[in-house]
Amino acid sequence: MDQLKSIILIIHIAVGSLSLIVFWIPVLVKKGGDIHIKVGKLYVFLMWIVVITAIILSLINLYFKAYIIAAFLGFLSIITAHPLWYGMVILKHKKEITSRVKRINLLLNWFLFLGGAGLFIWALILKVQGQAILLIIFGIIGMASALPMIRGGDKPVNWLAAHIQGLLGTGIAAYTAFFAFGGSRIFGHIFTNQLIAIPWIMPTIMGIVGIKYYKRKMHLPKGV
Repeated sequence: MDQLKSIILIIHIAVGSLSLIVFWIPVLVKKGGDIHIKVGKLYVFLMWIVVITAIILSLINLYFKAYIIAAFLGFLSIITAHPLWYGMVILKHKKEITSRVKRINLLLNWFLFLGGAGLFIWALILKVQGQAILLIIFGIIGMASALPMIRGGDKPVNWLAAHIQGLLGTGIAAYTAFFAFGGSRIFGHIFTNQLIAIPWIMPTIMGIVGIKYYKRKMHLPKGV
């Protein structure tokens, strides 16, 4: 099991690191262009590998009774997979979103909200010590990202806004995971104790700013 964990972890880190770089190409190039489409598909493929390996690592950590890391990786995989799936499926359906897609999307949003609430409550029970800070942060992110979608109900969806928000959302999750693990070793001497939460929160803040910027630039509605 240890050997399997090492192999999966190497794949997860290698592909995840590559996806962090590839992410910026579709963001910066002309939208809808050949490079945007091809590199965008590559990014989505890489992120699905990251999600699948995160799920496997979550199960392995569960086997080793590392419950906090298992919960964190499991929830992170869902919070990444949801916008990754929805951000791409919306391109296929655009203005004609099927009832099946709506039901799946609503179900995933409820899962994120309830799962985030569960992580938050668990962290409070653990008195927010050590790795429990991860549960607080991702619990809040899960609830905050899901609640507007749940409250939106059957409101009309702008497919382009949903696509942008979904794919940028995966970038937020990827960079947050990076700072939560590898980044903590790099910035650990700068952000100590409770301050370590700062680099974990920054990708979310920057991502929200980026989403608002693109919506304003492309004259898209605030809600999706």
